[in-house]
Amino acid sequence: MEASAQRDQAGGEPLVSIVIATHNRPAALRQALTSVMRQTLQDWEALVIGDDCRPDTAAVAAEFDDTRIVYIDLPVNFGEQSGPNNIGFARARGRFVALLNHDDLWFPDHLAAMTGWIDASGADVVLARGAVIQPAAGNPVNSIFGIGKDGFYDPVTTEGFGSAHMFRRASFSLLGPWRPASQCFCESSQDWLFRAWRKGAVIATMPHLTVIKLHSGIRKGSYLGDNAQEQKDLLDAMQTPDALRVKILGCAGEPIRVAASSYLRRRLMAALGIHPRARAFRRKYKRGAFLAKLRRLRGLAPMPEREPGVSELLDRYSKRGDAGTEPDEG
Repeated sequence: MEASAQRDQAGGEPLVSIVIATHNRPAALRQALTSVMRQTLQDWEALVIGDDCRPDTAAVAAEFDDTRIVYIDLPVNFGEQSGPNNIGFARARGRFVALLNHDDLWFPDHLAAMTGWIDASGADVVLARGAVIQPAAGNPVNSIFGIGKDGFYDPVTTEGFGSAHMFRRASFSLLGPWRPASQCFCESSQDWLFRAWRKGAVIATMPHLTVIKLHSGIRKGSYLGDNAQEQKDLLDAMQTPDALRVKILGCAGEPIRVAASSYLRRRLMAALGIHPRARAFRRKYKRGAFLAKLRRLRGLAPMPEREPGVSELLDRYSKRGDAGTEPDEG
């Protein structure tokens, strides 16, 4: 069924709102949007939220010449994904909301499978199976995420990165927005899932591999060159999706089993409101250190100052395009 006909039946609103946070990786964004355009379910809107991007990001969104793709660029750099994601959640119109990181990809049946699974399970949130693709150097072993327990989220063992999330918009008042990374003691996506579980949200896991994650945090300088050849090659391979799944899973390791005593201890921590990964995360990283490390690896400048002084603001505005232009007298 054509997207317009599907939308007419839904009362003018799309079935799915897709939120894509992005910052100055136009080549990667092009491939992510291509994977959206190739979805078998076409009743969607894509909200591309730029985090104070260069003009070439807007140009990529415009390339597709599709009114379902809406580009919003924040005038001030937030510096990490939680802010742009929350902007997208606030503007979403669909019955369901799905996240896609700008350097990740979806298999063509992702939206169709996810909307079916969330309705079949009656869940507030559903997590797809995903594969973290390791860089090609050496003998890489991919890892699989989105694995639950008896079909549902387990706070001890389940990892669910953003591109695997879909939730009911009607449940958003329960689920709430993402917290800023500076307030989290694990990845923001994991923090959001854990807090949703603590609030009583039903989080189902879908046993179908539909997400490919190309983590920029393990690709040094990924924001400097914006080389999206990996994404392009994987999209080409999706012409035969099950053959690609077989190839990915053939290079994947089995999940690490947690000993019963360790599982019970972590489950007790979760019941007390402490994310099971928080202690290890706190030991390894001070507040803000994890994000600082990722930005260095990616080739990004340090996080923008949240409370800049006069000199910082002066430096910021002096670098703008019209800084040498005299203002009109009026």
